[in-house]
Amino acid sequence: MKKIVFAFILLCWTQVCLSQKITVKAHSVVGYGKHQDFAKKAFVALEQVLNSDDFKESIIAMKAEKNQGYTSEQLYNIIMQAKEKKVPKDSAATDGIVDLWVRTLEVNGRDANWKDNCEKPSIFGNQTLGIDGAGDGFMAICPSALDHWASIDDVAALAGHYAHEYMHVLGFDHHRLFSSQRWREETFVYKVGYLVRDLVKKMSAD
Repeated sequence: MKKIVFAFILLCWTQVCLSQKITVKAHSVVGYGKHQDFAKKAFVALEQVLNSDDFKESIIAMKAEKNQGYTSEQLYNIIMQAKEKKVPKDSAATDGIVDLWVRTLEVNGRDANWKDNCEKPSIFGNQTLGIDGAGDGFMAICPSALDHWASIDDVAALAGHYAHEYMHVLGFDHHRLFSSQRWREETFVYKVGYLVRDLVKKMSAD
């Protein structure tokens, strides 16, 4: 009897997790200047995608590197539970809410070491678009990437960027010694970012 009750509770909990809705909350947007409204559109698009059946079905069907050994259902639950591993100092996050703190990289100031990475591909074939918030809780984007996407109103690209960096905030990475860009694009972090980007485009076209 106890086993039946436990199985029933587990089933109900799983169904709740797989049917829950999530909210995206931008606590801070720093350095975006005239692109503030553009960022707001990306936040809205990200929330719509995360709550879509297409996103759930795609995550559950996804095969990816660096998934930390979780099942597809567990990976989806981790995203929807939104338990951030790191938030900015003196800030607080709420489980079940995608809490975001975003800024631009100050490539001519404190982030000068990222300037070359933002402007040209590295020897490994990838160009930096931004850095994650796993260190200080802020997700920072290269100004050149933000300016370009805003100039062509590519909301999907920015939403995908936020999704990519947010996977880092949840504790996932795409690191491997001497990894190629082709391999990195097969990791969970990259695949989620690309999935969000593609689903935003799809929703915009419908």
